[in-house]
Amino acid sequence: MNYWVVGKRGLIGVTAALSICIVASFLAANQLGKAVFANADKRVLPIYSVETTEKTLALGFNCAWEDDDVPQILQILKENDVKATFFMVGQWVEEYPQSVKAIYDAGHEMGNHSYSHPDMTSLSREQIRQQIQKCDDAVEKVTGIRPKLFRAPSGAYNNSVVETAMAMGHSAIQWDCEQSHTKSNPQ
Repeated sequence: MNYWVVGKRGLIGVTAALSICIVASFLAANQLGKAVFANADKRVLPIYSVETTEKTLALGFNCAWEDDDVPQILQILKENDVKATFFMVGQWVEEYPQSVKAIYDAGHEMGNHSYSHPDMTSLSREQIRQQIQKCDDAVEKVTGIRPKLFRAPSGAYNNSVVETAMAMGHSAIQWDCEQSHTKSNPQ
């Protein structure tokens, strides 16, 4: 999972930036079923950003490998009154249902990040559908809701991935700014 550890000096800036996440999350959710088509090659693109006159951002976390940092992330988000989207791999959901429940109970948005984190561009449309379906089923089993957002593992997508996700009622979401998973001792 990706996150930053912020010292006291950076807390004000981080708080302001994270507060913007709430509005962006709502804007992204309102774009369900929409994709941007590039004129040059007719490539179907996931949503990278949405137009707004407000200074906003959306905060997303990919949950795929471990859950040991979930409590700390949830605490930081709570302290700053920030909501985020957690894109979860189905196998992770099955292995860490208590973390999924904690994320859901804290009011964060559940996102689909495939069932087993494959390279989605190497799969058939049916295999893509199965990956999305199995993850949705796992999330629903723990939370009672089905994700409406889908983020492809490793950001790997093609027309088949985006179109299949959309046909299943998901908005395909991509990041436009990435921070690697790091732990540091802030100054």
